[in-house]
Amino acid sequence: MQKIKSTEHQPDTRPGLVISYFGSSVAVEAEDGQVFQCHLRRNQEIPVVGDRVEWQLEADNTGTIIRVLDRRSLLARGDAHGKTKPIAANVDTIVIVMAPPPIFSEYLVDRYLVAAELLKIQPILVLNKADLLDDTSRQGAMERLEPYRRIPYSVVLSSIMTADGLQELGGHLKGKTAVLVGPSGVGKSSIIAALGNGEAIRIGEVSPKGAGKHTTTATRLYHLPQGGSLIDSPGVREFNLWQVSKKEVLQGFKEFETFLSGCKFRDCLHVVEPGCEVQAAMMSGKISAQRYASYQELIKEADSYKNKY
Repeated sequence: MQKIKSTEHQPDTRPGLVISYFGSSVAVEAEDGQVFQCHLRRNQEIPVVGDRVEWQLEADNTGTIIRVLDRRSLLARGDAHGKTKPIAANVDTIVIVMAPPPIFSEYLVDRYLVAAELLKIQPILVLNKADLLDDTSRQGAMERLEPYRRIPYSVVLSSIMTADGLQELGGHLKGKTAVLVGPSGVGKSSIIAALGNGEAIRIGEVSPKGAGKHTTTATRLYHLPQGGSLIDSPGVREFNLWQVSKKEVLQGFKEFETFLSGCKFRDCLHVVEPGCEVQAAMMSGKISAQRYASYQELIKEADSYKNKY
C-alpha cells in the first residue's frame, strides 16, 4: 500500500477515526465524540476500522471520506490463494490469548509472534482460565511460558472467574489500540466483556442523522473504560500469520539475532547447515528448543508455499 503524504487539511474537512465499517459506508468518530455515517467516494482507497481519516460534513448531517491518512500498522487476513484482505489499522498491541492444555499451543503462539514482529506491533501473551490450574499444572505452564519472558515478551496469567490478571492486562492496553487473537475456547469474548467492567464497552454518541440506523457490524472499535481502545470482530480474533518468506520467518524470531553473525555460511537458514550458531545456541539452552522447533516448521511452510505458487 502506498502511503499518502501528510498535507494541510483541505477546506471544510475535519479529522476523524473510523470505528465501524458497513460496506458502502463507514462510521466515523469526530473529535467531539459524535459518530457520523460517512460515504466513500468512487475509486478511493477503502478505509478499515482504526483508520484516521479526513472527512467532510454534508448538508444532511452525514459525511464523505476525503482521504485515509498514513497508517502505523495494518492487519490483513490471508486466504488460501495467498491474497490478503485488510481488517484493522493502526493497531499498537496484539494480545495473544491461550488457555491451559490442550488449547495452549506454543506453535500457534509463535505464528502470532512472527506476525506481530513483522508488523512491528507489540505482542502480549495471555494464559487465560488460570483458575483451572492446580499447583502442578501451574508450575508446568510457567515453565512453558518462561522462554517468552526471557526474549522478553509480556506474559499475563488471567482468570475471569477470579479477576486475576485483568487489571494488569488493562494496564498494558492503556493508551493503546489493541486486538485480541487466539483459537476458539480460550475465553476471548469473556476477556473483552471483562475489560468493559461487565458492561457494554462505551462508544461515542451517535448523531441522530448519522450512523444511528446501524446497530451491528462485523468489525468495530470500542473505547475501554480504563483508557485505550479495542478493535473487535470474528475476523480480527481469528487473524493469523499470512504466507511469508523464509527471511520473514527468521525476522519473527528476534532472540536469534544475537547468534546470526556467528554462522559459518552467510546464507545459513539455521536448519541443517554445519557451523550454525543458532543451532548451537539451541543445543546449549540459550534458545528454547520448542521455539526452535516452531521455527523449523514455519520454514517448511514457507518453502511449501514458495513451491506451490
